[in-house]
Amino acid sequence: MLTEDVHATEIADHRLIQREVAHLATGRKGTVGLVLAYHAKQSGRLVRTVAHMRPLDNSGKEWTADPDELQPIRPISKAGVR
Repeated sequence: MLTEDVHATEIADHRLIQREVAHLATGRKGTVGLVLAYHAKQSGRLVRTVAHMRPLDNSGKEWTADPDELQPIRPISKAGVR
């Protein structure tokens, strides 16, 4: 839960957008559809970044995770690294 007054902005060019990823902590696999960055309104400090995933197992149970905890299932080419 966020305790600061924050605003969210989409990171439309994040390297994981539309990539199939594995969340190693939970064992789930999905496609990243959206990545949001939450910044404190007064200081502009980055509070957290959240990736929103659609499941690959057809369960329909979408979830969120820190993008740093996600591992691409297929390697990302050097040209695609941000």
